[in-house]
Amino acid sequence: MSAIEGHVRSFWDGHIVESASWERGPIRERVPQFTVYRVMPKRAGQAWVYVTVGSSLDGADADGTEFFIMSPVASDVHSETLAMVSHYHSFEAHRLTVGSVINIGRPWMPGSRMDHLLVSLPYPYGPELEWSPPEAGRARFLWLLPIHKSEAEFIRRENLDEFESRLDSRAVNVLDPDRDPVL
Repeated sequence: MSAIEGHVRSFWDGHIVESASWERGPIRERVPQFTVYRVMPKRAGQAWVYVTVGSSLDGADADGTEFFIMSPVASDVHSETLAMVSHYHSFEAHRLTVGSVINIGRPWMPGSRMDHLLVSLPYPYGPELEWSPPEAGRARFLWLLPIHKSEAEFIRRENLDEFESRLDSRAVNVLDPDRDPVL
């Protein structure tokens, strides 16, 4: 087990954590150690979490970035999304950081109107997840938050802090695949 996988398993201790990797497409060409783990919720209504292990090991990522996405249901589409984002991020010209917005060209999951992702701090889990231990290379775990096109445009036009304030003030359910836009 790699140190990064150990960090994921330790953070979600008590949860079932299983491989849910994506093997199709060009991900292995750019990120040979890429895999995805699916973290099962302990109770109904809690998030399923899909998290990368290996995106930070592509050899070119000085920041050592891993990604996760939360979902109300289990679905392979999340593994595909993480492969797509990790592949994109593996190119120096496309490095993602907090505040980056990605148009994924399709709904983030079936039945959703959201087709963009915001790269965000891992607010639901805090710094205990965000920073892996030194033996894992201090990889940083960032949250891919599904957002609407209008929200992506607002972030680009205004700023991330204002958007996050609006999400907080409206107590948005980030697990609702068809939530209304806050703008």
